[in-house]
Amino acid sequence: MKKLSILIGAMMLILFVVGCSNTAASSEGDISIEDTEITQSRLNEESSMPESEKESENNMIETEKAPKLVYFGHASICIITEDDKVIYVDPYEEGDYSLAADLVLVTHDHFDHNQIDKIENKNDDCKIITQDDALVNGEYMTFELPFVTAEAVEAGNNPNHDINSCVGYVLTFKNGKSVYISGDTSTTDQMDKLHDKNIDYAFFCCDGVFNMDNEEAAMCAETVGAKHNIPYHNETANGKLLDKEKADSWSAPNKIIIMPGESINIE
Repeated sequence: MKKLSILIGAMMLILFVVGCSNTAASSEGDISIEDTEITQSRLNEESSMPESEKESENNMIETEKAPKLVYFGHASICIITEDDKVIYVDPYEEGDYSLAADLVLVTHDHFDHNQIDKIENKNDDCKIITQDDALVNGEYMTFELPFVTAEAVEAGNNPNHDINSCVGYVLTFKNGKSVYISGDTSTTDQMDKLHDKNIDYAFFCCDGVFNMDNEEAAMCAETVGAKHNIPYHNETANGKLLDKEKADSWSAPNKIIIMPGESINIE
């Protein structure tokens, strides 16, 4: 009789524990069940998805991180790529150059574009490309690096910037996005061809003193046809890193204004 009582007690205890577990599960149930349904739905979708689509989706996940562009002001730019490589363009007085450089690009040899000495921290394999490397015997060079393709393009004007010793750059990143950096220039013959590159972000100098003014720069922006147009190097007389009022009045299509110290994702 005593054994029977113990057996009955044990069975009641088991039933009590199971009941408590079911109650606890139902109290958390909405979120857990919803998550399970989403997971199962995704699994079902993946199981019926062609292999090519699976690979495409996986690649999108792998390259989700976009390059980050930081505008230092005047013509100085820093770009941190998807794989954390650091590119400096036209180093000048302002800007934080503490990140170790992997690539330094210079458009021409004027003091407000070529202060490479500001970049004291460089990785051992850092590559420095100046206008002399980028324009050789009249040929504009392209540099294929693991983290970016840097293509030199035409830049210059008379009498301030000799077209034979100035360049701009088109940078194309691993995510397929591209940035055009005009350098100091006026309208060039090559800008028509840049339109065919479907550029994503384009920087146009427009100080109206040593380079084209707002009106001409807006016409160049229409010619190049980038998805986003950004004014830079628009003030030289008063030492400003960017003239906000002049930038606001720039009539280029698809305009973005980036103030010194601000950043955008290249996506």
